[in-house]
Amino acid sequence: MSTIGRTLKNFMKIGPSQYMKQLDTICDTKWGRLVGTDANGNRYFENLDEVSGRERWVEYASNQPDSEDITPAWHMWLSRIVQEPPTEMNIQPQKWWGQPIPNFSGTPKAFKTYSTTNAKLHAWEPTVKERA
Repeated sequence: MSTIGRTLKNFMKIGPSQYMKQLDTICDTKWGRLVGTDANGNRYFENLDEVSGRERWVEYASNQPDSEDITPAWHMWLSRIVQEPPTEMNIQPQKWWGQPIPNFSGTPKAFKTYSTTNAKLHAWEPTVKERA
């Protein structure tokens, strides 16, 4: 949770429209320098004055953000696996890299499990003896 002073400072730095957008998407307000943009249009920011672990973030280009929209190179930077952003790195694509597969959960294309065992013909029914 943000303090009132931090929230007001962020409001003054990013403006009312960006302030409302951030409250709607990330439920917090942040400001920082724009580090780069990826092929999907996502914008990546960094502010070293923030609390450790909250100093890097992404603003998604789509209204329905999904974690699969982040490319692996930017994910490494967001997770602090590498210190320099992909815009400064020389990443050569490998021949074994494929296109990412979207997450189909909640859609008609979602994976459905099925049973590989035979159904029982006669289910066990316990017999109860009368008590004497």
